[in-house]
Amino acid sequence: MKELNNLHKEFIELRHNIHANPELGFNEFNTAKLVANKLKEFGYEVYEGIGKTGVVGVLKKGNSTKSIGLRADMDALSIEECTGLDYASKNGCMHACGHDGHTAGLLMAAKYLASANFNGTLNLFFQPAEECCDNEMLSGAMRMIKDGVLERFKVDYIYGIHNMPISQMKGYENKKFFMKKGVMMAGVSAYKVDFIGLGGHASAPHLCKDPISVANNFVNALYAFKSLELKDSVVNVTGFLAGTTKAFNIIPNEASVMINVRGLSNQELEFIDTRIKELATNLANAFNIKAIVKRAENIKATINNDEAHELARLAAIESFGEDECEFEHPHLMGSEDFSAFLDEVKGTYAFINNGDSANLHHPEYNFNDEVLLLASKYFANLVLNYLK
Repeated sequence: MKELNNLHKEFIELRHNIHANPELGFNEFNTAKLVANKLKEFGYEVYEGIGKTGVVGVLKKGNSTKSIGLRADMDALSIEECTGLDYASKNGCMHACGHDGHTAGLLMAAKYLASANFNGTLNLFFQPAEECCDNEMLSGAMRMIKDGVLERFKVDYIYGIHNMPISQMKGYENKKFFMKKGVMMAGVSAYKVDFIGLGGHASAPHLCKDPISVANNFVNALYAFKSLELKDSVVNVTGFLAGTTKAFNIIPNEASVMINVRGLSNQELEFIDTRIKELATNLANAFNIKAIVKRAENIKATINNDEAHELARLAAIESFGEDECEFEHPHLMGSEDFSAFLDEVKGTYAFINNGDSANLHHPEYNFNDEVLLLASKYFANLVLNYLK
């Protein structure tokens, strides 16, 4: 694949351009237009505005009915960049998770594959909003799927990658590629539980319905529940908001509890959802106040398919060399909305070593441009091996 080496400089420049002009989830209008224009230039059929700002590129060759999908995410984070790079963002947000590199790497593979020989259909999914949800609690992958992307552009398998700073992959510093069968990353749910009582003067608590005491009982019940009943999940209270700092003699009307749940089992995550709602409602009813439970995020666990894993394993060995690959990497408790695709289609998610960079979501993070070549080679081998 010497041709990919010849494309490297071009796509480093493209990645730097995307990095300098980041856009937040569901607002990737300029990034999406850049992606669409490049795909058209390479000879792909292009479909825009799927999942609001998502882009799909389609390339059909030969007469085979086989099809494969590759996915990259495009959105940035609301973080002020502190890298000092000459191509650093200056608009108040940044690509602190490497989605600029994911997008550029997939475009690099797309250009190479446009002139390669294969038999079947290649569908490229450039996805918005991996980092956030819309007002219907749908992430970018979930929104594209709800908008019918997998019905319109059917695939037999789908694959995605993420760069990973080596500091987050302790014990595997000498490897370039990481993957495992089964659960690769945890699912995550986030909740805001509002307890609405009746405020008043602290001298007359009998005339009030104190939401703080109920919220406190709820927190204690959550910690007891998580220590007794959970096997593959963690439940953390991440916020408790009530009252005012301007006076000490006010019982507030409302107290709010924020919760973050992470789990390796989608079934256990749904069990936790039911229990949170039950605990909040039962406690509120017992004290004659109201509880409102809002699920602010609901991302399933990322679970790699065994059959798709074998295709990925062979492509990785061909791309990196077997000694550079780790196929039994432990699962991570971070989450990834690529899980929504894996819930519908056979596929796998994998990591590529980003080297000694700052951690993901850090203001000094930067994507390693060498990963562009590694990712595009892996993507190209996946396609060429399957669509022979």
